[in-house]
Amino acid sequence: MHKKTDAETWMVTGAQGFLGANAGSFLHNRANTIGISRSGNATYFHQTQIHELADSQSLAHDIQTMKPNYLLHTAAVASHQLCEEQPELAQSINADATATIARACEIAGTKLIYISTDSVFSGVPTDTRAAGNYSETDNTEPNTVYGATKLQGEIYAQAETTPLIIRTNFFGWSPTHTRSILEFFVNSLSHNQSVHGFTNITTTSLYAQTLMDYIWRLKAQNGIFHVVSSNSLTKYEFGLTVAQEFGLDSGLIKPFASTSAKDISLSTSKLAQFLSTSIETQAQGIALAKEQQLWLRSIPT
Repeated sequence: MHKKTDAETWMVTGAQGFLGANAGSFLHNRANTIGISRSGNATYFHQTQIHELADSQSLAHDIQTMKPNYLLHTAAVASHQLCEEQPELAQSINADATATIARACEIAGTKLIYISTDSVFSGVPTDTRAAGNYSETDNTEPNTVYGATKLQGEIYAQAETTPLIIRTNFFGWSPTHTRSILEFFVNSLSHNQSVHGFTNITTTSLYAQTLMDYIWRLKAQNGIFHVVSSNSLTKYEFGLTVAQEFGLDSGLIKPFASTSAKDISLSTSKLAQFLSTSIETQAQGIALAKEQQLWLRSIPT
């Protein structure tokens, strides 16, 4: 793939992952892109560098040598179960490697865009506030290893450089076609499989391509932004919305209460103010995902 003349250069960690692949497709015609991958070429990127985040010093060297304009740090140990089982690994990748990358960005003059998570909040009510609709200024209180290590990554990033921190929750089409809650419902219902939809887990999940569009528009900003959909849905309600949009049988979705109820919805008031626009709803994002399905599901595994 040919380098774009006079365009910004974006380096993207986790280039073969869910958000990394979506970033590559979004950025391909807008910037020169360097995908950071554990192995093999990353689709949609103009070039690929092979790095293990466990060896973040090697990546830091490349950042300082190549001096990209932006580094979009999407790579993480994202499995909540794996983080609980191997907290040292989660700390090493989600937090410690972020510190090394952020330090290299500061030396290189590269703007770090760090992908964080709504899991920096507990999602449960406290003595002082109800759960959900968290703003950027609300106190963080993660109750998972994943959330705690991603929050530590935020802290480390801010200690080393002046980053843009994106707290988010997203859905869409992934390279494996199995990574997203959207894909879970579409794949299951398309095969007439009955599934559960949690009635007491609430999020403000955003379509991944819209997330990238908002990040592109925020790239000059510093600090923390909640970049999610403007409305909250339970997992069950999300499934019903998917079924309606894709013309699938919503009766296959059975309401089910999780043993760990939580509302980790985020407020988009700050985002709407900075972008001077209305923020996409989950239903609008699902409709856009359907429109782009054939294009983005062509991402090879």
